[in-house]
Amino acid sequence: MIHFRLPVLPVSGHLAGAVLLAIVLGPAAAIVTMAAILIVQCLLFQDGGLLALGCNIINMGVVPCLLGGWVYRRIAAARHGIPAWRQYLAAWAACMVGITAGAALVPVEAWASGVLQVPPVRFLGVMVGLHLIIAFVEGAITFTVLAALRGMGYLSEAAVRPGPASPGRLPRRVVVATVVATALLLAGVVGWFTGPHADGLESALEGRYYNGTEALAATDGGLAAWADAWQSRWAPMADYTKRHAPMGAVSAEPNREEAAAVYPNLDGWGSLAGVIGTGVTLVLLFGISRLLRRLRRDASCTTAT
Repeated sequence: MIHFRLPVLPVSGHLAGAVLLAIVLGPAAAIVTMAAILIVQCLLFQDGGLLALGCNIINMGVVPCLLGGWVYRRIAAARHGIPAWRQYLAAWAACMVGITAGAALVPVEAWASGVLQVPPVRFLGVMVGLHLIIAFVEGAITFTVLAALRGMGYLSEAAVRPGPASPGRLPRRVVVATVVATALLLAGVVGWFTGPHADGLESALEGRYYNGTEALAATDGGLAAWADAWQSRWAPMADYTKRHAPMGAVSAEPNREEAAAVYPNLDGWGSLAGVIGTGVTLVLLFGISRLLRRLRRDASCTTAT
C-alpha cells in the first residue's frame, strides 16, 4: 500500500487498491490478493495488530471488494458498451462507497470488543469523514489506472471485467512486466518520500477529536499485549525499518534531521521494505494461484472420473 498526504489536512491515506483489484480481477481474486498484502504487512512489518488481522482483511479487503465491485457493476454494466466517462464515474463511486463502508466498520468492531473509550457515534463520524477524503483521492487514482488499461485494450468497453483481445492490444508478458516494474518503482521511490502524518485510523484516534480523551484504552496485559510483544520480537522489519532502530533514524547531521522531520524514510529503509514487501507478496500470490489451479484441476479430474 502506498501512503499519500491528503490535501489541506495533516493526515495521510493508504492507496489500498481493493476496488481497483475487484474491477480488474473480480471480487474473489481481489479478496485473496488483499488478504495476502495485509498478511505480509502484519507479519513482516508489524503494520496492523496480529489480533486485528481478521478485521483488517474484512475492512480493507472483503467489504471494499464486494461492495465496491457491486457498485461498479451496477453503474458501469451495459448491454451495448459504455462510454469511458461512465466507467470512470463508476470506479470513483465504487471507491467512495466501498472504502467508506469498510472504515465505518472500525468503530463498530472497537465498540463490540469493549475497548472504545469515546462515544461511538463521534468516532464513527471522524472515521467516515476522514475516509471520504481518502476514498475521493483513491477514486481519482483508480480511474486513472482504468483509463490506462482501457487504452491498452485490457478493459472491455462492454463489460466490467477484462475484455477479449482487441486490435493493438499489448502482449500479456509486456503488461505483466510493466505492472511488476511499476509496483517495485512505487514501493522503492514513493516510499522514500512518505510524509510524517498519521493515517486515517491513527488520526481518528487522536485526542484533539475527543477533548483530549484517548480513543482506545491501553492494554497492560493479556492476549493483546502478548501478541504485540510477539510481533515486535519476530517482525523482520517492524515499522518498515531495521530491527531495534527507531523509525526514520538518521545521522546527527542537522540538515538530515530537518529533512527527516518531513520525510521520515529518508534513510532508505522504508524504500527497501517496500521492495521486499512487494516481492514477498508477488511470490505468495504466485504460490496461491498455483495451488488453486492444481486444486481445480484435481477437482475436474475427480468429477470426470
